[in-house]
Amino acid sequence: MTHPTPQKRSILWAAVLLPSLCLGLIFAWAGGVIGGDTLTPSHFMALFHKAGAPTTGFRRAHAKGMCVTGWFEPSEAGRTLSKSGIFRGTHLPVIGRFSLAPPMPYLADNPAIARSLAFQIRSQTGDDWRLALVDVPLQPIRDLHDALAFFGSNALDPITHQPDPARTKAYADARPWLRTAFSQNAQRAVSSGLEDDSYNSLDSFYLTNHTGKKTAVRWTATPLEPFHPAGTPSEDDKNYLFKQLIRTLNQHPLSWSLTATIARAGDPINDPSQPWSPTAEKLSVGTLTFTQAYSEDEKGCGPMVFDPTILPSGITVTDDPLLALRSSIYMHSYSTRAGETKTPSMVTSHIIASPTLSTHEKGQ
Repeated sequence: MTHPTPQKRSILWAAVLLPSLCLGLIFAWAGGVIGGDTLTPSHFMALFHKAGAPTTGFRRAHAKGMCVTGWFEPSEAGRTLSKSGIFRGTHLPVIGRFSLAPPMPYLADNPAIARSLAFQIRSQTGDDWRLALVDVPLQPIRDLHDALAFFGSNALDPITHQPDPARTKAYADARPWLRTAFSQNAQRAVSSGLEDDSYNSLDSFYLTNHTGKKTAVRWTATPLEPFHPAGTPSEDDKNYLFKQLIRTLNQHPLSWSLTATIARAGDPINDPSQPWSPTAEKLSVGTLTFTQAYSEDEKGCGPMVFDPTILPSGITVTDDPLLALRSSIYMHSYSTRAGETKTPSMVTSHIIASPTLSTHEKGQ
């Protein structure tokens, strides 16, 4: 089957754009009041389309993706931190989705592109917990002012189909408080694949245990697979990252330790653009395991909304100005794409059934 493709220069931009800028497309979804003007979900969708979002039934970010299923095994540390039923069951069912961050559903895989992992965990008593994680350490957007400016700086030129480099540079230069985020995101170690990558929540959450103690945390999913640095991207296989993940899952399950980084006094709980203390305590609250891959065209993760504000009892949102306002935008995005005729996903059921090696990979 022949898939529609973005114009060549759009693909090039998305492939080489700094992960920190790609990430902004994910988390700039917000509503609120800036300068007296109300920014509605529809307003942000319009801005999002100017940054290249599809109109063919795909998500407005993380457009290229693949579903996975598995389970979650909670640990004693999770039960200590939170009263949630999520941490009191065993072998809890999980539906997940691996994806690339940009809004282009037919984007060629490339290690320069930010990646994401989103999933839903359901407890035996019906608790529903959804997480949306990315493989960069910090978010280069602090608040709604930054989100609005980011979209303005990354609108695609109608002729070149690329953002104006001068505008994107000006966005960063005008925000010295984001320099740490841009630096750490650009300098992060990039893994060889989706299966040996670490994924972070960026935003913070509160955990409350049975005694009423409240703890602020940030989440990280750390792979149990050994880390391998990224190599040269495949030029003859646009799906090599996803095929590599599928082949590994066909050989054995893949697991990640879900870790809570616990805020220390003075850590910026409500500012996802700033790092926490390097000596902050880290506790594994359980192990996330995936066993099988599916095309999002045929399984449950396709229409699923991975809204990180959907939380079980014992986990609550912080006062992060972006996190508190994202839910309405997620639902608006869902209702928009649900009313469109979706074209086939790039990672098809045929690819999942037969993830053949490319010429590039055979030569390695």
